[in-house]
Amino acid sequence: MSSARARRVRVPQELQLPGVDYASAFAVPTRRARSRTPEGWARAVFEGAPVPVRWVLSAGWRLGLGLRLGPKTSPRHVLGWPVTRSGSETITLESRSRMLTTRNAVLVREAEVVWATHVRFRTPTGRLLWSLAAPVHHRTVPLLLERAAGREGGTGTKFRVMTTVQRRIANPLARRVPGQVLLETTGRKSGLPRRTPVGGRRVGEVFWLVSEFGEKSQYVRNIKADPRVRVRIRGKWYAGTAYLMPEDDARARLRALPRFNSAAVRAFGDALLTVRVELDRG
Repeated sequence: MSSARARRVRVPQELQLPGVDYASAFAVPTRRARSRTPEGWARAVFEGAPVPVRWVLSAGWRLGLGLRLGPKTSPRHVLGWPVTRSGSETITLESRSRMLTTRNAVLVREAEVVWATHVRFRTPTGRLLWSLAAPVHHRTVPLLLERAAGREGGTGTKFRVMTTVQRRIANPLARRVPGQVLLETTGRKSGLPRRTPVGGRRVGEVFWLVSEFGEKSQYVRNIKADPRVRVRIRGKWYAGTAYLMPEDDARARLRALPRFNSAAVRAFGDALLTVRVELDRG
């Protein structure tokens, strides 16, 4: 059964919380609203997300925001979030760190489910951290609400959520790391340089990498439009030509590439694709 897209709404009166610094709410219309309790919906949204998405969310909450979470599998927690109140129409999940306090609340109505989030900043650092996390939150919660309501399958949601996390948080941070390998392509629409953090290995005059989302990755689409690229390896830029190799066994290729990055690509990826970059000589 399908449902309409989740949309941003005003925080319902039942879920309003005074004295907060941030508040948002998203609602998804669904005829299946009463088929689950509020706790059931909270678990369907967080615990029903694809495994890689759950890993990224948990890492962001614990490491990025410093939230104190409990066991991921517990009747008193939802993916680590302590249940502070649970009723027939609403459930509240709340956690805090030294920098901020965050509350998620679910309201089940007759034909829609509403997810509201409130944040109190305890330090200026908390405000800064949430400013980085908020864009991901605004994209992730509607997608997971739609998925819980049965609108989408898992792989589409995983791709959309993972690319949002990469684009908004992971890539901007990784680009600033001096030793990070970067792949520079030319934007197929803008014509501007686009730099993407990648994991790979140079073997002679060839640089190998594996795209975790295959031809759906933006840099792969750019390569299809213009195969001339540059690769930054150990702080030095090398020009070259990229070739897509769908006939190559991407999973076998990962065994010859850096172990940590390969593990992440296997866990998060879908439709893996090998990319070979032949570096210019001289």
